[in-house]
Amino acid sequence: MNNKKYKYVVFDFDGVVCDSTNECMVTSWNAWDRWNNGNQFRKNLNEFNQIEIDAFRPLRPYVRGASEYYIIMRVINSSNVYINNQKDFEKFVIKWQANLKPFQLLFFQERKRLKKLDSISWIELHHIYSDVIRVMKNLDKENRLLIATLKDADSVQLILKHYGIDINSNNILDQSKISSKLQALNYFVSYKGIKKEEICFLDDNVTHLTEPNNNNFIVYLTGWGSTIKEHREQAIIQQIPILEKINDGVF
Repeated sequence: MNNKKYKYVVFDFDGVVCDSTNECMVTSWNAWDRWNNGNQFRKNLNEFNQIEIDAFRPLRPYVRGASEYYIIMRVINSSNVYINNQKDFEKFVIKWQANLKPFQLLFFQERKRLKKLDSISWIELHHIYSDVIRVMKNLDKENRLLIATLKDADSVQLILKHYGIDINSNNILDQSKISSKLQALNYFVSYKGIKKEEICFLDDNVTHLTEPNNNNFIVYLTGWGSTIKEHREQAIIQQIPILEKINDGVF
């Protein structure tokens, strides 16, 4: 692998490998319904009106894990609470901290329910970035593919297998094993017995990249999905390169 730029490439999942907004909206809505003792289970996007979709989608990029969908659902179901930037979002993370973990449990229960009901329909709620899948397939064949995500590993493996990538579970760190992307990168460096400069990490949310960048990891903000302007501006300030397109030559 001496001709390769990096020995390993670490991918975040939601927002980098696919746009999972629709799946997260359906799952979040069902979790919120359960949270409020409702019985209005929704199975797909057709059960949402455009107002609901337009309220959810702009807030999705601020979320870093399942628990924080509580914030989106509470905000869009309130008449006097607004989020205009990441700083606003962080205030609610602190303010509603006690509710985040309990909501996360409901979120994963509802995701499991959707998958069990119709796994193919659930997978198709994710819009896959085909160029990313192509590059990941090549990296996986070379045993250079790693994933660090706050999604659950079972979901990641199910989606990737559907698109022809049967990644080893040892190469995935999910929300049950990590609390931050820095923790994941430190683990991979130790586990693989490599140096920091031999690994790189891709994420669509700059808040996940700040700590690794400050700890001398090579990181990229991905720009092919729904990466917001605010995160791009922060990446420039922090001198984090923005990867607008993906191709094999980058790695």
